[in-house]
Amino acid sequence: MSSSFTPPEAGLEIAPPSTLEILWINHRGALLGGVAAVLVLFLIVLGVIVANRASTIASETMFSQAKDAAAWSDLIAKYPHSAAAADAILLLAASLRDNGKLDESDALYSRFAESFPQSPIAVSGMIGRASNARIAGQSEQVLNDYQQAAVAYPQSYGAPFALFSAARLLAREGRTEDVKRILQSLTTTYPGSLSAQATGVSPTQTGN
Repeated sequence: MSSSFTPPEAGLEIAPPSTLEILWINHRGALLGGVAAVLVLFLIVLGVIVANRASTIASETMFSQAKDAAAWSDLIAKYPHSAAAADAILLLAASLRDNGKLDESDALYSRFAESFPQSPIAVSGMIGRASNARIAGQSEQVLNDYQQAAVAYPQSYGAPFALFSAARLLAREGRTEDVKRILQSLTTTYPGSLSAQATGVSPTQTGN
């Protein structure tokens, strides 16, 4: 005699595992390893950001307290790539120039230009070298530095100043045609700059 009783499980179907379940079963170790790697990378990046922020604060604090060449040198040595070090290099280079150490000052200005080429004040390195050359009586070197500054950093605050300074030097030497050429470049390229306004001429006047 057959039984009419049917177990409740008999009418149920067992669903196959999903794609995600299969991936988890077959690649669980790799997935966990990937998550761990991403977490480690995140922690490393976070650590670098925190360290850089701490370094920036420390260098700025040190710069605010630095009042002499020794302190600026210490700052440059400890935080060589910081914005505070860039400012310290310029101050130290100027201090060396004032003390007659033109070669050392030139070396620092060159270091500044090489270390901070993207700085908004990167042109200051070449302008500083031009000032040193002027003190040393090297007029051709002064002109070269000013012209290089204007060409290398045409969008900087120092480009019109460099052209104006070059024009003044040429005027003292009586090089009228060179003066006209530079003034035309200055008043045409930087018509709204203080340097262009200081010339007292317009682009049309220099073009005549």
